[in-house]
Amino acid sequence: MGTLSARAPFETEVPVVARWLLAGVAVLASPLALGACAGSGENGGDVLDGGVSKGSSSSGSSSGSSSGSSSSGASSGSSSGSPSSGSSSGSSFGSSSGSEDAGGGTDAATDEATPPTSDGGGGGTGLFANCSLAGGCIADCSPPADDPIATGNKSYDLYDGCILAAMQVAGMTEPWQGELLKSQAYNESGITPVISTNDDTCGGQNCGIWAISAGSVSGDDPPGPCGSSSKDPFTGQVDYSHSYGLFQDTPACEGTFLQKTLPAGYTCTPTTEANNIPFGTDVTFYCESATSLGVSTPTGTNKGYINAVQDTSSPLYATSIFNPAYELYVYMDYTWAINFAQANAGAKGCTEIEQWYLSLAYWLTGNATTSCTLTGDGLQYVQTAITDYQTVLYNKTWPYPAP
Repeated sequence: MGTLSARAPFETEVPVVARWLLAGVAVLASPLALGACAGSGENGGDVLDGGVSKGSSSSGSSSGSSSGSSSSGASSGSSSGSPSSGSSSGSSFGSSSGSEDAGGGTDAATDEATPPTSDGGGGGTGLFANCSLAGGCIADCSPPADDPIATGNKSYDLYDGCILAAMQVAGMTEPWQGELLKSQAYNESGITPVISTNDDTCGGQNCGIWAISAGSVSGDDPPGPCGSSSKDPFTGQVDYSHSYGLFQDTPACEGTFLQKTLPAGYTCTPTTEANNIPFGTDVTFYCESATSLGVSTPTGTNKGYINAVQDTSSPLYATSIFNPAYELYVYMDYTWAINFAQANAGAKGCTEIEQWYLSLAYWLTGNATTSCTLTGDGLQYVQTAITDYQTVLYNKTWPYPAP
């Protein structure tokens, strides 16, 4: 995940507390040459309203749909927007402004956060009713007509329907929570899907749901985030690790998006030691040394092949790292809760907004703190998300104290 990739693997002693955020559907690739984003929030480029077309991948194949529709829902958009941008999540939640919410909820500037709550492994009710970590997620992530986390730019609101659904599952009731997470996503991937091997625009290979970290340009030293320099037992060579998608999830760190066995008729594409890896609809699984050897998680060791299926008609698409609905379900309704708990385990007396800042920073650094005050790279990361909120996504003042 670019400069965010310095994260450590999940600590195995921390329990899974809950499930949280975004999801989406197969979207359109813009012809703009934008890079993947994972990192330093360098996601620039001009937003193209409306017209989108299939983009060519580094492997020569194309991905996406010229209509923007898929079996998991429909969305439309174009190239990645301006640097460091994101989206947010929310459902039928009341809006808030200033440091007090309008609906009688908590004051994030003074109150402590309620920890994320587990949905018991399923999506509960609503759009994510049939979603689960093991079974995957198929959902139409199109924004609702009354979208409490809308930016007003359709390129950044593509997945709001699923963000709101994930917020409902996680018990997140304040629009600012979704808005801040959208700002994080913008910083990580640019949100708007684009296929390109130009690594300068989004800080890596591709943008949006197809974003893939690309070594040094994404802030990653060999062998990649949480990677291994050992030979991959599946390929017999060293395969560096990468981060993927809207939030730059890293299977080598989190043990997610892994298929234990390779289905009959499918092949695994080695990531090798290159910065840019093969990408396209012909790539269905990735092999990385770290994920093949095994990743420690709160529930044990996960190992396998990274599911990268893009065929929306395939049963495997439900658990693919390039399926925005599942991608966001995993981040918000599984990963975020673990990240939040670890980030705040040693810091006492923090307000709700400070706890959120700590969690965002921990996603980048992997270093928990005993203080409610951020410093260094973590501070800069959170400040970038707030700047994106104010100058790119929402064009209004962030209503809470700065980190």
